[in-house]
Amino acid sequence: MTLPMRAIIIPSDTFCSVNGVGFIGVDMKNVAADVHAVQWFGTWGDQEILDLKTGRIDRNEKIQNLDVYQSVLNSYWTIRAAHDAAEREAIDEQTIIEV
Repeated sequence: MTLPMRAIIIPSDTFCSVNGVGFIGVDMKNVAADVHAVQWFGTWGDQEILDLKTGRIDRNEKIQNLDVYQSVLNSYWTIRAAHDAAEREAIDEQTIIEV
């Protein structure tokens, strides 16, 4: 699996998007509680860090890789593969009906 060119992770929404295709229901259990969002720009990224006492964004931190978010990406790809398979099956069923 190649590194995404663009990724967005929003733990509170269980949302992850890779190269413009997003899903909710992504497993975020390994994401630190103070991470509000992650944005990846191909070769670097930002993670927005919350002040857990106030609930406000405290700072942005630059990241050089997505290693700490690999479990999120794995969950995303599992969901995406299931979605893509269901979509292909629906297309196949529609094609059979239309014939």
